[in-house]
Amino acid sequence: MASTLVYHAGALGDFVTTLPAMTAWRRLHKGERMLFLGKPAFAALALPAFDEVLDAESSLCAPLFRAETSLPDQLVTRLSGVTSALAFARSPSALVERLTSVGVRSILRQDPFPSTPIPIVDYHLSLFPDLAFTAEERVPRVDTSGSAHSSAEAAIVIHPGSGSARKNWPVQRFAELARDLASRGERVSWIVGPAEEGIALPADARAWREPGLRVLAASLARCRLYIGNDSGVTHLAAACGCPTVVLFGGSEPRVWLPLGARVAAVESLSMDGISVGRVLVECRRLIGR
Repeated sequence: MASTLVYHAGALGDFVTTLPAMTAWRRLHKGERMLFLGKPAFAALALPAFDEVLDAESSLCAPLFRAETSLPDQLVTRLSGVTSALAFARSPSALVERLTSVGVRSILRQDPFPSTPIPIVDYHLSLFPDLAFTAEERVPRVDTSGSAHSSAEAAIVIHPGSGSARKNWPVQRFAELARDLASRGERVSWIVGPAEEGIALPADARAWREPGLRVLAASLARCRLYIGNDSGVTHLAAACGCPTVVLFGGSEPRVWLPLGARVAAVESLSMDGISVGRVLVECRRLIGR
């Protein structure tokens, strides 16, 4: 059976924004096996699931990213039958050269990020100018069928970190927001992972500490509301269908605002310019109280 390969090895949010494009690619290669080359934990979130996953960071796959390096027989065998590839990779790319060397005849490559302000999902879908997409098809969706955190049902969850400190709202304001929501009878939990290193949460904070992505996705799908900075977890929350408030003060919302009917942005020139009151207005609007 003919196979097609998709490559993406970026961060979580970047991966989530490519999901509609990956679905479009599958549409063009209906009936073919679909291999994913990238981070297995991210691949486990995809809908529909990939037929096979190759870990881009494994020693087996490392030669794919080094020019003029012979590929091990095991890897050549794994790639046998792959006739096309979609690669989110910068140019020049040793990966494109290596795939060509093992018989991949058709390779569609795209730089991971747009050079002009355009919604990131639309940027990826521009790879397919002959396909039409409904509003629903443009929204990333992930698998939320895993086991959820015990405190997820109808909770409000806060994620105070991101990949860059300049994109983080002051944690004291998150804490003030959490106190206000709790005073209104809401159950508030915090997501704590690697991005939260060095962030001091309130002493009484109820925290989900380093949940796996499958657990996190299933939990977010059951939450009443999510509040966070421009981060991968925020993109995941929106893709889980969770009502999402995202704060922008250190990045470009025209590019990075997650898609979805229940997504609200609070914007300022800097994160310090976002007041608790403005965020609370959007929270109350999304939860209807």
